[in-house]
Amino acid sequence: MRRHSLIALLVVSAFVAFNHFSGVHNVRAIANRQDDATNKPSLPEIGTERPELSLRLLSGGPDPKWQAMEGQVVVMDFWATWCPPCIDSIPHLNELHTKFEKEKVRFFSVSYEPAPYVREFLKEHPMAAEVAIDDSLNTFKTFRAWGIPVIFIFDSKGKLVATVHPNNLTPEVLYAALRGEIPQVKPATPWHDPAGAESYFRKLQLELKEKYKQ
Repeated sequence: MRRHSLIALLVVSAFVAFNHFSGVHNVRAIANRQDDATNKPSLPEIGTERPELSLRLLSGGPDPKWQAMEGQVVVMDFWATWCPPCIDSIPHLNELHTKFEKEKVRFFSVSYEPAPYVREFLKEHPMAAEVAIDDSLNTFKTFRAWGIPVIFIFDSKGKLVATVHPNNLTPEVLYAALRGEIPQVKPATPWHDPAGAESYFRKLQLELKEKYKQ
């Protein structure tokens, strides 16, 4: 009788231990999936409020503030001088700027590179948009704008209505934003390694600052 009780006890203990370790494994698996989802590169969601700006205009004008752009559609284009797709998109964006210059649309082209270097670049590749410098990279970071070129469009109420590659930015997209609609357009793709991109951008920025001693 005692032998049977001992066997039964061992069976129950083994069952409990199995369930415990299985449960721990499942909890860890769920936690890992949650971590993966949290760390997955992404762009701000449509409908997001306007992220904070930390920019200065290359022209020397007042720093861009959302309060000064109330009632306007705002197009924020993130780019760099070393990025061929960014350079290729300049004529297209210039055309859109001309087409919408009488509309309530404001265009910004945002780089993190030193102002003297950007000025030299613009002599060969003029931009119609207001060129802004994000020296701290805080705006790049807030927008998660590492996969350049990438454009963010905000409606007149300050809501994000589209993230888009310049090639997919059409007049229809901007007209939809002016009407307060969510444009039907292919969304931009977030960069797969935000930390690596930020490190690379900062490295290039420091090298250019050293060369162009501000």
